[in-house]
Amino acid sequence: MTKEKTIMQALTEVVPNYLASYLCWYYSDPNKRITWDDLCKTDSNFRSKNGENKTEDFAEQNWLIRDDVQKAMIVYLQYMKRYNFMKRYQEMNKKALSGDVNSAKYVDEMDKMLDKMNVDKNTENEIDKLLMGVNINVN
Repeated sequence: MTKEKTIMQALTEVVPNYLASYLCWYYSDPNKRITWDDLCKTDSNFRSKNGENKTEDFAEQNWLIRDDVQKAMIVYLQYMKRYNFMKRYQEMNKKALSGDVNSAKYVDEMDKMLDKMNVDKNTENEIDKLLMGVNINVN
C-alpha cells in the first residue's frame, strides 16, 4: 500500500515551500490562522529585499495568478474535498447510529460506493500484477 502524501508534500511538488505555506494560510479560516506577520516570519520569501514584510495584497496580486500556484490551488482543493467528505461521513454516521433514518441511508450508500472503489482498486492492482513484464509491440 502506498503512503498518502500530506497536503504540504503534495503542494511542494507543484510550488516552492513558501507558496505552499501561503496557500494553506490563504485558505484557512481567518479567525483561526496565524497572523500575516507570523506567516512572514516563517520564510524569507515573505520579505522584500529591504527586510520588510511583503503585504497580503502583494501576495494576492502576484502569487495567486502564477500558473504553478493555480495548479497548487487545485491540489489543495482536492485534498480539502476528501477531508470534507470524511467529515460529512463521520457526522452522518453519528446521526445514523443515533437513529436518523436518512443519515443511515446516506451512510449505507457511501459504504457501498467505498466498497466498490476498493474492489475496483484491488482489481486494478491484480491486473497490474498480471501485466507486469508483458511487452506489447504496436508495430
